[in-house]
Amino acid sequence: MRITKTTLAPSRLELVRPLKTARATYTLREGYLIQLVDEEGRIGQGEAMPLVEFGTESLSVCQRVLQGHFRRLDGQPLADSLDAIEEAFALPTGGPGQGRGLRLRPTEEIPHAPAADHAVEMALLDLLAQRREIPLCRLLDRAARPEVWVNALLTAEAPGALAEEARKAVAEGYKTVKLKVAGRPLDEDEARVRAVRQAVGPEVNIRLDANGGWSETEAVHAVDRLGWYGLELCEQPVPPQELRALWRLQRRAPFPLAADEALASPEAIPVLLGAAGGMPAARAFVLKPMVLGGLLPALMFARQAASLGLEAFVTSALDGVVSRAGAAHLAAALPSGRLASGLGVGSLFVREEPEVHPFQPIQGRIRLPEAPGLGLAP
Repeated sequence: MRITKTTLAPSRLELVRPLKTARATYTLREGYLIQLVDEEGRIGQGEAMPLVEFGTESLSVCQRVLQGHFRRLDGQPLADSLDAIEEAFALPTGGPGQGRGLRLRPTEEIPHAPAADHAVEMALLDLLAQRREIPLCRLLDRAARPEVWVNALLTAEAPGALAEEARKAVAEGYKTVKLKVAGRPLDEDEARVRAVRQAVGPEVNIRLDANGGWSETEAVHAVDRLGWYGLELCEQPVPPQELRALWRLQRRAPFPLAADEALASPEAIPVLLGAAGGMPAARAFVLKPMVLGGLLPALMFARQAASLGLEAFVTSALDGVVSRAGAAHLAAALPSGRLASGLGVGSLFVREEPEVHPFQPIQGRIRLPEAPGLGLAP
């Protein structure tokens, strides 16, 4: 495979209404859409939409790194294999055989930039799957599932509005609903969770996301009080750097805790997984390919977690349809599809993507297209 042309275009997504989390309030997401063209005219697509609050690079650094990647790719041969793509982004180890293939990072010119890496890796994977004439999910895993369940993200603040939003999601076929908590008094969050549970009944999963917004003491109180509502799990209840607090809280919680922002730090991963025979700090993991630097690093982590009996699921980083398409293919290739993925966020944006595309959830599921590659028209 040889890249003969590269393109970079700004992308801007406005939210229909502000989305408040414990870390930030989002009204706008900005990034870049890229295309890589091979010697036979195929087009691979990727998207870089940095999420600085989760540890990715800034928008300006992302652009600079993408341009650096493009210079290295221009006209260079790349073997038609997953190994070649993985090696292109790998850290050098100095071992035998290292450095023989194309390397896109790291150098002084190309710093740590997971969003930029994600975009280029996705475009290369899209091309490789097209060249093999298979969907991207089956390039990642030959036994990939044909569809993935997704959760509905509830964005209202007031309990009554949340309840109405939850009822609508269930009527549309969603079996899991998610709401943001923390950053407000616990009494208010309990009223919000209670309203959702009363609205959806006992059979629908309720997932919380605290975005690291509770201290350990606050999280203990929240776990004790909110646990009465039959929660599926809670994402990142304490700040991402407080791994021991997460470990202690998981021992207490009557439901699984899921590490999310904590995965952005490579040094945290051994602790999260329970290195050296220790107990894992969490029972589930939230995979954001944009934050982890690509689909392949996310898939490798999921397989490692599965080998320890732990769950993983995929969520978007509030990004566009190209990223969500890649994330859906990744979700279909995970070792377990038990937990719904957080990919049903297209309705949160003012319509700035195709009105109809294969990655819109229908009845709470995304059915993966059979077309080669991403299955998304450029």
